[in-house]
Amino acid sequence: MKYITNIDTLSALFDRLITESIKLYFFKKDNIEDKVKHQESIIIEIKNKIVILLRDTYEKREYDYISEKRTFSIENDIVESLEKLIVNDINLGECDREKLKEVRSQNPSIEKMIFNEKKMRKSNEGRAINKNQIDESYKNLLD
Repeated sequence: MKYITNIDTLSALFDRLITESIKLYFFKKDNIEDKVKHQESIIIEIKNKIVILLRDTYEKREYDYISEKRTFSIENDIVESLEKLIVNDINLGECDREKLKEVRSQNPSIEKMIFNEKKMRKSNEGRAINKNQIDESYKNLLD
C-alpha cells in the first residue's frame, strides 16, 4: 500500500493527533463536555490508525509513501521532527486565536494581524517539512 502525505502517512496521523489533542485541551479548559467526549473519540480512532500503520509497515518492513515536495530539506530523526511538529501546531493555534482576538477588538491592529498571519505561514511551512522528515526517517528505519 502506498501512503499519501497529508492524508494517511505516519506524519499526517501524528499531525492530526497533535491537532486534535490541542483542541481537546481547550475544550477541557473551557469545560465544554460534549466537545470533550467527541474529541476523545476522534483521538482514540487516530491512535488506532497509527497502530495499524506501524504494525502493517513493520511486518512488511516497507513504508512506501508519496512525500510533499518542498524547496529544501533538513535531516532529522523522528523524535526531533515530531517535537518541532508539535511546536508548529501549537503556534498555528495561538496565531489563529490572536488573529480572531484582534478582529473582535474595538481597534483592530492590522500590524498584529499581519504578524500573526506571517507566523502562521511559517508554521505551516515548518509543519510540511517536519512531516516529510518523519516519513523519510521512518522509511529509512524500515529499510
